Amino acid sequence: MAQNLDTAPRTRPAPDAVEPRPAARRSAAPVWWRRPWVLPLGVVVFAFLSMVWPPYLGLDPKASLIPIRPGAPQHYPMLVAHIATGTIALVTVVLQLWPWLRRRHPAAHRLIGRAYVFAGVLPSALLAFFITPLSMGPSVGTTLGGVLWLFTTGMGFTRAVQGRIEAHRMWMLYSFAFAINIVWGRVFVVLLMSLGVQNQEIWGQVAGTAPWLGWVINLFLVQWWLNRTADRPLKEIV
Repeated sequence: MAQNLDTAPRTRPAPDAVEPRPAARRSAAPVWWRRPWVLPLGVVVFAFLSMVWPPYLGLDPKASLIPIRPGAPQHYPMLVAHIATGTIALVTVVLQLWPWLRRRHPAAHRLIGRAYVFAGVLPSALLAFFITPLSMGPSVGTTLGGVLWLFTTGMGFTRAVQGRIEAHRMWMLYSFAFAINIVWGRVFVVLLMSLGVQNQEIWGQVAGTAPWLGWVINLFLVQWWLNRTADRPLKEIV
């Protein structure tokens, strides 16, 4: 019998196999300190957006970081719209992973979640499907990543509406893995530049690998986190 999509990706020990956990003591430390990855994640996303946005603020196609296809006037406007909606997705997904906001302001968490889905993921992914064929090097990895981003986000949103919070958390963490996929590409570029790599063949290999490697790495990390926290009460984890 096929496994359920909501339970197949992770393994939770049987109740009688888990030793009783001592009652959690209230920590005097602020939530951000108990979740030390929240602040660095926000810094990384902010740094990424700070590098991406300046060339597009003047709405000059010649300043685009991505070559614009000649004879395709729709390419640049769609690219700017993709970046704008992608920015919404990145900012809102970081806010969604902030435990303090989720616990203290659940209504804001739900509102930001809807913004992530309908103002970020949905338009950004759909625009990517139209932009990719116009790019100088269309990528199957980018297209597949967009499809999986839509799928995981849709599953996460559906589970939230159904009130299945644990499954919602799992699928939205997968969605997060695809949302920040693009950040890896910038990391690889900065790394090559800092190493002074001039070989065009190496740059070509990185350009072809990044659309795949980014979200694959992210999925491994998310699955590791899901397995690591599988025996914890939901209220103690993100």
